[in-house]
Amino acid sequence: MLEILQLVISILTGDATLTAIVPAAQILTGPVDIVMEKQADLLYPQINVRIISEVQRSNPLATRDTQIQLDLYSRNSQLELENIYERIITLLAYKIANEGSAHIYWSRLNGAVDFYESDRRIWHRAMTISVWSQK
Repeated sequence: MLEILQLVISILTGDATLTAIVPAAQILTGPVDIVMEKQADLLYPQINVRIISEVQRSNPLATRDTQIQLDLYSRNSQLELENIYERIITLLAYKIANEGSAHIYWSRLNGAVDFYESDRRIWHRAMTISVWSQK
């Protein structure tokens, strides 16, 4: 699981096109615990990456099916959010790599949903990526 997060973060922070929109310092992993009163001070756009589920298959041996969620945020526009989303799909679609002791043999978009906050100017899209790996 750790290797998948490391690979995703390294892919996202290593891409000049994406980091031109979202600075690498604003690509985070795990939940970001910030109280509602401080949200206006947050730097946007922002990407938060986390594991939402993982199961192990019995065949082939030691294969894991992992789902990661990427929460994309923007205070600027829906268009900025769409550009971030499309770039992430391009970067992570059917990726094959070795990271640490894990062989990650492909990933793909599994779904995406927009969240609308009627009282705040925040655009938020949650996307789920399925990843298959062997360790």
